[in-house]
Amino acid sequence: FDVIIDFAGFGQTTADAVDVIRRDGTVVLVGMGRLEALINTRSLILNQCNLRGSNGGTKADIEGIYEYMATGKLNPKLTEITFDEISDGIDRLHEGKVEGRLVAVMD
Repeated sequence: FDVIIDFAGFGQTTADAVDVIRRDGTVVLVGMGRLEALINTRSLILNQCNLRGSNGGTKADIEGIYEYMATGKLNPKLTEITFDEISDGIDRLHEGKVEGRLVAVMD
């Protein structure tokens, strides 16, 4: 991956991102699920990973992201669940059985 944006920030998600980023890639940490992360410094150094922190961005940044998403070029991995499946979804998250983002759709 060229860029990984870690919205969860649970330590392990950040460490995993550093492990799989391409050489000279960038990991952006937005989420603060945990305030500390144990990172493999070997991966960080050998991959020449750029690790950055971000507090989200400006209104213009967010509008730009929406515009980019509308082009169809950004296809995040999303798994949709119903309201009744939230408890099971949380279990799946804890077990590491969800790729991408888990989204509860409220119909």
